[in-house]
Order: sequence, then C-alpha cells, then structure tokens
Amino acid sequence: MWITHDRSAVMSSADWSTAACRLAHEMNAAIIFVEWNFGSDMAVLALQTSWDTLQREGTIPAEVLMPQIAPVRAKQGKLLRAEPIAQQMVQDRVRLLGVFTNLEREWATWMPSDPDSPGRIDAWCILVYGLIPEANKGAIVHAPLTTAPQPGGNRPSSYAAGAYGKRIGK
Repeated sequence: MWITHDRSAVMSSADWSTAACRLAHEMNAAIIFVEWNFGSDMAVLALQTSWDTLQREGTIPAEVLMPQIAPVRAKQGKLLRAEPIAQQMVQDRVRLLGVFTNLEREWATWMPSDPDSPGRIDAWCILVYGLIPEANKGAIVHAPLTTAPQPGGNRPSSYAAGAYGKRIGK
C-alpha cells in the first residue's frame, strides 16, 4: 500500500468533509473510510452534504457517483491504533510516496502520554485498517516478564496472552 496524499489538518466538519470529497474525486476513489467508533452518523452526513454541495457548484460533475462510505471500527486508545500500523510499515506493507513532513514528524514524536491527539496518525490508521483489514485484528499487550532472560537464550515458548498478557480485539 502506498500513501500518496495527506490532506489531514485541524478543520471544521464542513472543511474536512469537503477536502475528503475533493481528494476522493481527484483520485477516482471507490471508497471513503470513516471512523465508526465516534461520530459515524456525523461523518456520513458531512461527506454526503459536501459531495452534494461540490456537485451543485460544478466542482464535481453531476453524473459522478459519490464513493461508498465504509465504516472502520478502530481500536480504543491511540497506542493500540497506531502499533499495528507501525508494524505494517516495518513489514514494508505500507510506504510513503512523496514527502510527508507533518505525518513523519507526528509518527516520530508522538508519545502515548501526550495530551494532544495525533490527527494524522488517526486518519492514516483508519485508511490502512480499511485497505488492510487484517492489520485491525486482535493485538496482544503484555506486562513486563516476571523473570530475566536466561543465558543461552532460554525463553518461554510463547508470550501470546500468557499470565501477564491480555488479548485485545477479536
């Protein structure tokens, strides 16, 4: 998967939905993914309203159909959302095509303890979850191991959701 555009920014619902519709038309997109956890009805209404407005203004031709709006249920918490996407990047399944200074800065500097929400990371996670659904499957988080690693590399056979781990998701 290649990330080719970043139009994310702090915007009103009218502005972000218009930017999303313009990009969808420019890219001839078949689907617009929206976060379904919070404000799903608002997102759908904002997108439909913006698409209709852009068609009335002539920016988008009247005969062009609006892309499907597809829900993505993202994990609760920024860290649980971003970790699987970062793993997709490590596995070279997601790449950037171009220079995305603000997005790269957000990825490089955001910490789970930060009070500010990482908007570009969130938007990107929703897109990747929509296009690579398996990235949004269950994740496992762990408490620190109870014993130190042993000489010779003896490790427990599985860390998966052991006594101190908890499976998140499906």
